[in-house]
Amino acid sequence: MHSMKWMVSAAVLSLSVVGCGGQSEAGPAATGQVSASLTDGNKLFGSDTLKGALIAINSIEPKTLAIEGRGSSVGEGCMRSGSGTFCSGRQQTIAGMSRDFRSTTNACANGGPSGGTDASGNPRNAACCPGERSNVIALDAVNLWVHKDNDVANITSANAKALYCGTDGSGSAAACTITTWGQLGSTVNPNGVIAKYRRDDLSGTTDTFKSLLGCTNFCADVVLVADGALPPACAGQASATECIGELTSTNTNAVGYSGDSARKVDGSNNPRNKALFVNGIEPSAANVRRLITDPANAYPLSRQLFLNENTSFTKDPKEQALLDWVYANKGTAQNILVGQGFISCSTLGPLRCGGAANDGRGAGLCKGN
Repeated sequence: MHSMKWMVSAAVLSLSVVGCGGQSEAGPAATGQVSASLTDGNKLFGSDTLKGALIAINSIEPKTLAIEGRGSSVGEGCMRSGSGTFCSGRQQTIAGMSRDFRSTTNACANGGPSGGTDASGNPRNAACCPGERSNVIALDAVNLWVHKDNDVANITSANAKALYCGTDGSGSAAACTITTWGQLGSTVNPNGVIAKYRRDDLSGTTDTFKSLLGCTNFCADVVLVADGALPPACAGQASATECIGELTSTNTNAVGYSGDSARKVDGSNNPRNKALFVNGIEPSAANVRRLITDPANAYPLSRQLFLNENTSFTKDPKEQALLDWVYANKGTAQNILVGQGFISCSTLGPLRCGGAANDGRGAGLCKGN
């Protein structure tokens, strides 16, 4: 089951610890203002999608971080000026995120609004606070998961939008007319009422799903699955992502969107759920990698995954240890990510995700200035 994916084999652990010797490729910590200490048991908030992978990385050389997930918006807020329930102010300088930075999440914690110019007078992306750097570590498909026995194999992007947000994306009752599987082409279960599940509004996966499909609000019949408040049917699941996988692998009428780590298999590695093609394009590794090389022909719901940071603050030693390990052990880090179901950026070398050094650092919107 996916909930066990974060456990790394003894052979990988041994190789990883040996690989930690020598100077880190990540470089020294930033020399700016000292970061606020991680609070409440060294919790590190961020993407629920990446939670399992970061738990695995954190466990190889114990760094005493408590990887919490809770959503990309939570991690981003805790790197800035707080995220409400989870942190009252900036308490971390790194966060796993399943989307890039955006300007609408909280205020910048280290001087000035988003945008403006950097220290050299160059324009700064409006999504970036000073010092923020977008570090791409892998690729992923936002999949529409259904039960393995569902005879629907493909959905158009227009129908995916209508299914979740209505034909105009507004979520209005008049626009939300897709309710049965027959409307999506099922001949085996045409009258089955579709049970629709979604991630919460703190999720980077939700941000990606809505922006790529042109949604503003969800239909009233879409059920919320929130990390930390999972429904009884997901007992034993570690996260909302895993819950989406469980719901779609046990209910033939269910559909839910999530990253590839929601894939479920049985004890013999046979699939329990499956991802729909979108516009006839399979969410395969090759089709997702086209996001970098041939975006027009990529799987339509492809995305980048990030281990983002702020370089203007000195990192807590536990954060620095995790970040240093990733870039000193890029091959093992990528193996962990791929083992979680994510897609490597390239087949030519580990973490070749763009940026100045082609290791993904600064490959997104924010360059760390």
